[in-house]
Amino acid sequence: MRPSRARQARQGSPAPGPRALISILVLAAGVAQGFGRFGYALLLPAVNADLVHSYAVAGLLGTLNLTAYLGGTSLVILTAGRLAPAMSVRLGLLLTTAGLSVLALAPSVPVLVVGMVLAGFGGAMIWVPAPGIAGSAVHVSRRGLAIGLTGSGVGLGVIASSGLTAVVHAVAGSGAWRPVWAIEAVLSALVAVAAARWLRPQVVLVSGPVRISALRAVPSWIGSTLSYGGYGLAISIYMTFLVAAYEDDAGFGSGHASGVFALTGVFIIAGGILLGRWSDSVGRRAAMTWAYVGMTVAVLLVPVGAEPWASSSAVLFGLAMSGAPAVLAAHLADWLDARRFAAAFGAVTLVFGLAQLIGPLLGGSIADRTGSFSAAFLLAAAAAFGAACAAATLPRRGSVAVSPVRAPEVP
Repeated sequence: MRPSRARQARQGSPAPGPRALISILVLAAGVAQGFGRFGYALLLPAVNADLVHSYAVAGLLGTLNLTAYLGGTSLVILTAGRLAPAMSVRLGLLLTTAGLSVLALAPSVPVLVVGMVLAGFGGAMIWVPAPGIAGSAVHVSRRGLAIGLTGSGVGLGVIASSGLTAVVHAVAGSGAWRPVWAIEAVLSALVAVAAARWLRPQVVLVSGPVRISALRAVPSWIGSTLSYGGYGLAISIYMTFLVAAYEDDAGFGSGHASGVFALTGVFIIAGGILLGRWSDSVGRRAAMTWAYVGMTVAVLLVPVGAEPWASSSAVLFGLAMSGAPAVLAAHLADWLDARRFAAAFGAVTLVFGLAQLIGPLLGGSIADRTGSFSAAFLLAAAAAFGAACAAATLPRRGSVAVSPVRAPEVP
């Protein structure tokens, strides 16, 4: 039944097509992860020198950001039955904008804490429901591609944050950090305005309560969860210690080691798109399993400490880093509507986040005891291979749950 004119008037303009929706979600993902989470690493030296004066405290700020991200994930899970996924994204953008604004103006460490917490909470409220919105906007045959495109926003955000930091430092000096967060706050606000105006997806009418137990409706949900936990442990060690391993163990110059790290970021953009689309063709199990096998190989190449293996590792890891979660999200979206997706994806994200908290601590402790990062990367490779084994328990390519009739979401 077509909505009445009165209802259309209340809703405003008709819902945009999938391309417009996914474009907004790509930008939102970039804000959530590139600005709200990973951007801090680029500014940490300047922030520490100017305001914090302690790398221990500076590291704690990053931990608080991730902790707030897990808190935001929990909030999305608890409110999935009442808060529309698109509304969660809009609120997350407002929180992230507020957090970035606070960070840009922070006169003291306690205020920095507030900004990091707001940005972490907002990032989770954006990212956790975003793949479900993208997956529900297209036919199942293109669901992996749609979710992969959304995930590419993470890589774009990281590159944008890196480029912006480089430009600001070139103009204002290497100690400048407030202008970076200020500009990111403005860009975040623009994305928030766009989301408020055009993020009006078609969603499934849900009957009954939405709980975290929605994850159990997905075949091989235990394997999916375990694989995401292994993934979290692997990437936390790889991304935290990659540059240090190449500089200290392999003798790379700082420019060479940073260049390898940047190469990883470039291929993060492509991974979700390529593997998401591939999973539409070969099935989620095959694509996810091979993504984790590729990640295992990438991690094992790091202790080799020479080219072309270092660059090959960066390419493989970047592809798998964004590709694996895109395929996982597509697998969940194959069986769940957008609201239940948010609850289920939030549940596996909690496991992923806890593994991320443990990884750097464990990897750093191993490196201190052995005097090398090789054993830490062997642990990361074992975690990635465990993720591959867990992913292999997913069902073979076949039918997915039949999607119910969709109806326009009321903002």
